[in-house]
Order: sequence, then C-alpha cells, then structure tokens
Amino acid sequence: MSDSNVDNASRVFGNRSRISKSSNSWTTFAGFLATLSLFVAVSVVPDPRPLSAPDWSIQAFESFVGLSESLSRVVSTILLRGMAFGLFGVLLSMLFMRFPLRWAGPSVLLLSPVLAVGSQWINHGYFPAPVQLQLSIASATLGALVGLALRRSLLCILGLGVFVAAILAWGLSTGISDNLDAAARATGLHLLDSMENIPDGDEGYIALMKLAFAFAEDNSHGTDPIVPNQAAILALGVILGEEKIAEVAGRTIDLNRVAEFNAIRSRTTLRGRHDLSRHFSVCAALIVLTDETRTMKIAIGKELKDSLPGGSGFSFVDMLANRAGMLFALNATKNPESARRIQALVGTGTVVADIIPDYEGLPEGISRDDFQTDFGGLGGERTRNINQEIEQRLTTVLLLQSQPER
Repeated sequence: MSDSNVDNASRVFGNRSRISKSSNSWTTFAGFLATLSLFVAVSVVPDPRPLSAPDWSIQAFESFVGLSESLSRVVSTILLRGMAFGLFGVLLSMLFMRFPLRWAGPSVLLLSPVLAVGSQWINHGYFPAPVQLQLSIASATLGALVGLALRRSLLCILGLGVFVAAILAWGLSTGISDNLDAAARATGLHLLDSMENIPDGDEGYIALMKLAFAFAEDNSHGTDPIVPNQAAILALGVILGEEKIAEVAGRTIDLNRVAEFNAIRSRTTLRGRHDLSRHFSVCAALIVLTDETRTMKIAIGKELKDSLPGGSGFSFVDMLANRAGMLFALNATKNPESARRIQALVGTGTVVADIIPDYEGLPEGISRDDFQTDFGGLGGERTRNINQEIEQRLTTVLLLQSQPER
C-alpha cells in the first residue's frame, strides 16, 4: 500500500474515531440532562391522587379490563407513577452507554432504585412507606433491565424515553378529573341555590355541610361514594374557604360569584369565628387536591407568614382548625366504607362539637420573635407540647375519629 493510501486510511479511521467519541459524549450529556430533569420533576410534581387520574386511563381500564371505576383510578395512578420510576432505568442506560456492560449493568441497576426512592423521599417529605418503596424499586429495576437490553440501539432507548415521557406529561395532571370537576360544580350550585334558607353563625356552616353531604349521598347510590364526598369538600372549600382552591385544582370559576362567596363567609362561623370556618374548609379541600404532608406545610407556612410584622400572628387556634379540616377530609375520602360513614354521621344531628374541638387556652397572635423565643420555633418543646394537646383534643371529635379497621 502506498504512503498516500495509508494516510487516507488513517484520516478515515481517525475521523470515525472522533465521530464515535463525539457521539458517546453527546449521549452521555443527553442522558445526564434527561435523568436530572426527570429526578427534579418527580421530586417536585405531586403524586397523582387516585381521584385525579386522567379520565382516558380510567375509561380504558373500565372498558378493556372490566375494572370498577374506583379500582381503575387506583390502577391508573400506580401505572403512571411506575412508568415514571421505570424511566430512571431507561435514561441511566443511555447515560452509561459508553461504558462496558460489566460496569454499566450493576451501576444502572443500583442507581435507578436509589434515584426513584430518593425522589419520593423529597416529594413526600418522609421516607416512602413499604408499598411506595416496593413500587419505586420494582419499577426502576424493570426500567433498568429494559434500558440495558436496548443499549445496543440508542435510537430505541431514545424512542422509548420520549414515548414514556409523553404519556407521563399527558397523564400526570395535578388538576382534578373532569368527572370530579362536574360533580363539584353541581354541588356548589346546589348549595348556592339554598343560601336564602341558611342561618348565620355555626348553624349556617353545619347546615351547608349537611346540604353538601346529603347531595353527595344522593349521588352515591350504586356508585363509589368517594367522588361525591370529594365534590362536597371542594364545593365547601371554594364557597366557604377560598376561591383560589379552584386554581389549585386546575379549574376556573365564575368570578362574578366571588362577592356572593364573601357574603356567605361573612355570616358563617365555626366556634363563633369566621376565620376558623375558612381554615377548616381550605385545608379539607387541599387534602383532596394534594396530600396530608403538603397541606400541613401550606398551613404552617401561612401561620409563619402571619407571624411577620403586620400579620395577625402565629395562631395555634388556626392550626387546630387546619388539622380538623384535614382529618375530616381524610375520613370522608379514605375508602368507600369511611365515606359512607361520614355521610351518615353528617346527616344525623351534627353539632359544632362534632366538627371542631374547643380552642380555649390555645395561644395565638404570636409574633415571629416571640414564637422563636418563647416557643422555640416549630421544633421547640413548647410547640411540640401544644401540638400534642391539639391532637389530643381532635381525638374527642366525632367526625374526625377514624373508623376502626376490620
């Protein structure tokens, strides 16, 4: 072979080597960026609640698998979240494409579950429960195996990643379903049509709660009672609590009726206070839209903001109402048996003591400096003692007591 041919061959193979290195570098960077983006998204975006699963997935399981509506919601939620965890394994396989399989395999199989569990830990604010832990590990491991099996074809990995990401973007909506939105609107209109007959004070709040849950019970015959209860809680949250609840749900309301809402709020109370009825209603609605951990964070954040100069001060009385609303919503939506139990209890001679305990003796109006100095802040011993007292008071309230497990 002549010297010129050798030089040409060297240039050709050199160019191919540079292209291969460039391709590997691009693949590694793309894999890292995609994995990081997924980790941030799963860590920040709330888990889809069973009642907020997209309608198309619920209907698909009902039509093609024959599952009930409530079970279809649960399966849809688990499947979508499992796909998100599985995508960790697929993307990490792309990240480790340039490494030999003997190194890439163990690395991907180890890191995928770690990222899945870690994202859940950040998302919930606590280490995942056993069922959540099993789902995240199993899904991430399966995704890792699929990604490793496809590692010879970057195009297949990219195609699978794009497909799963598109399904997740379509399905993991943080808003409520169309069915729940329609039910909540119908409940709200039912309440507004009855306002002329609603008394003032605590009796007014109780009357509206009875109306909402009587409407829920009427719409529960032969169906899952959780959806009607969710609708009742959301309607009460928007009308008696805060119209921005609709924004959190990803829906709009008729702004022309906000003045009507304010008029209702100004004459309904819990324990004789307008603010407590609003705290109770808002936190109950947030339980429907998010979860207990996030609702508590929002409630605490509101009180800490109030403790700043110009605010009304940190209030353990408000926290009592917040917790009462949370527990009520949890009991009303936990399972079909508990949902029906709450419907029956609300409709049988409910009084204010069945909704929220007495707040006498709980401190409020506390400035930020006093909260830190006198109570030790959120983690202080005095704060913990008062919170324990609040929880103890809540155990005496009928509608907040959990139904014993069978």
